[in-house]
Amino acid sequence: MEAAISMIGPWRREGILGQGGNATVWRASRLDDSTPVALKVIDSTKVDDESYVRFIREVRFLRDQGEAPGILPLIDSHLPTRPSKRDRAWLAMPIATPIAEALEGLPLEGVVQAMATIANTLERLERELNVAHRDIKPGNLYRLDGEYLIGDFGLIALHDALPLTGNGRQVGPAHFTAYEMILDPSSADPHRADVYSLGKTLWVLATGQRFPPEGHQPVGMRKFEVGDFRPHPRSHALDQEVDLMTRLSPEGRPSKQQVARDLAAWVELTSEAPVIDVSEARMRLRAKIDRAMNAQDAEDQYKNLAHEAARRLQELVRPINDELRRLHPRTKTDVMNDKLTSNVLKRHEYPKRVIWDWRRCTIVAAFEGPMATTLRVARGLELLDDGTLHLYLTVHVGPEGTFGSDFHWSYRGVTTARVGSVEAELMLDIGVKELATAATQAVEIFVDRLPDLNGMN
Repeated sequence: MEAAISMIGPWRREGILGQGGNATVWRASRLDDSTPVALKVIDSTKVDDESYVRFIREVRFLRDQGEAPGILPLIDSHLPTRPSKRDRAWLAMPIATPIAEALEGLPLEGVVQAMATIANTLERLERELNVAHRDIKPGNLYRLDGEYLIGDFGLIALHDALPLTGNGRQVGPAHFTAYEMILDPSSADPHRADVYSLGKTLWVLATGQRFPPEGHQPVGMRKFEVGDFRPHPRSHALDQEVDLMTRLSPEGRPSKQQVARDLAAWVELTSEAPVIDVSEARMRLRAKIDRAMNAQDAEDQYKNLAHEAARRLQELVRPINDELRRLHPRTKTDVMNDKLTSNVLKRHEYPKRVIWDWRRCTIVAAFEGPMATTLRVARGLELLDDGTLHLYLTVHVGPEGTFGSDFHWSYRGVTTARVGSVEAELMLDIGVKELATAATQAVEIFVDRLPDLNGMN
């Protein structure tokens, strides 16, 4: 009885090699042949299940390929007409070495050469058969008899086959899957999606990590460059390639043919191009300046958020500016170098360093000249190096060229908040509402203080 249970068709199961959501892969051998194989047994026994239909596609595709280069070959298979628990569908393949294990200890040139071979196979499948793999990851790549091969075609996309996966259902492994394959796998370009997954796989194998970062990996992403994990004088060129391959827009990614050429060119480039190898010095330098660079990165992030706050403040003030332009057609908005505004919004002394500031003023003057009555609506932002954002709002009516005033208002509410926070949004909203009230009062006083100019020559 135990012998019967341990058998799948002519194969004797000897232990589990791997297990997924839809199938189990066993180490197995025939009774008359001790050569072990990887026996993939589909769990489903329902012929209309998506997993079973995909398994049929995989088997038929591998049968058609025969001994085609670059593909883990099929040894044997079984697709019963009426599958059951006693008669399951299976396929048998050689036991190959997973690519991550095969590349362990090799120089970066060896890793890239292996990936160039994989890219060539993907390009050939697209060019000759219009077939996309859609499940490229290190776990589906192998080395057998010195050749690098692609296995597991369970998610294969055939140009003449009906789509099996609905929108919103992920196709492929989470860390390696292009976003469009989640949003709309039925209409997404599977070949550009393969390029994305190949880029993620390239980064993982080049760096020796298990998983890649999520999403687009732009060149220069500090602490995630290939050279941060494996110093090499030409690692930056690989970062550039990964950048292109993992673009969120499929149209921005290179073709499989271009990737294959680029990886082959990289291998030639590293062996021939004369370079200054600063990779080790780069690592030592990074160790010395890492803290300072982290602080600089934080400042850059703060500044980006402060720019967003300035844009938000401009949006909130725009209706006020529009009304002031209706009041007087020669109203000047967004003046940056007004001396009186600079003095009124003069920078305070802080224990922290000011790393960014922004000032704008709207000026209404019925006529130009010394002592002419002028209305100013000014606003300013200052950002400190600890990420604190300071808000300044002022409305002033008075004669031009003096510090005298007929009306002066400065915002006294909440004027500090963490940049980028919801509190900062609220600070701007409340501040501009009070600014609008003050500006309304100032307009009345401005008009009242103006002399009647109709009698002027």
